[in-house]
Amino acid sequence: MYGLWGFERLKLKMMVVMLLMLVLSLFEQNMSFSSPLNSEGLALLRFKQRVVSDPFSALSNWKEIDGEIDPCSWFGVECSDEKVVILNLKDLCLVGNLGPEFGKLENLKSIILRNNSFSGSIPQEIGELKELELLDLGFNNFSGPFPSDFGNNLSLTTPLLDNNEFLGNLAPEIYEVKMLSEFQVDENRLTDAATIPSCKTSGFP
Repeated sequence: MYGLWGFERLKLKMMVVMLLMLVLSLFEQNMSFSSPLNSEGLALLRFKQRVVSDPFSALSNWKEIDGEIDPCSWFGVECSDEKVVILNLKDLCLVGNLGPEFGKLENLKSIILRNNSFSGSIPQEIGELKELELLDLGFNNFSGPFPSDFGNNLSLTTPLLDNNEFLGNLAPEIYEVKMLSEFQVDENRLTDAATIPSCKTSGFP
């Protein structure tokens, strides 16, 4: 009888182990499914921390709910296949700066922050976004040298950086970009901005 009881205990232990393995496997699959979304959400939350003034409370729903981070439901964020592809926060009088967390938003196709009061330099991580097509930072207070990373971005077609405080000369790399459809840098402090046409269909000559 003891042998039978021992056998039953062994079966019970094996069933518990198998159940734990199944639960762990399902948990890992769920984490694998949600991790890209959560990593993008965390990056956006770090960006939100850099916003020091939000007079219209535009980012009020940017938060974790019941332990879940779902940026696709946030104001100004658009997703495709559960990936963040558009950030549109124009005309909101936001005050703050941009940081390297944009490098985590590797599926972004459009960043539209026009007509706010963002300042500081543009982080190089934005210039390295391989899917980025539209970058509209016009009518802000960005400053410093013009970012050279844009010249290495083959997807960028529309950089709109007018009405800021960029200084110096345009980086030589920007002249090598062949896919630009529109390029606005007027009303900055760039010494050679006047030589750049604002609209081109096949890059610079």
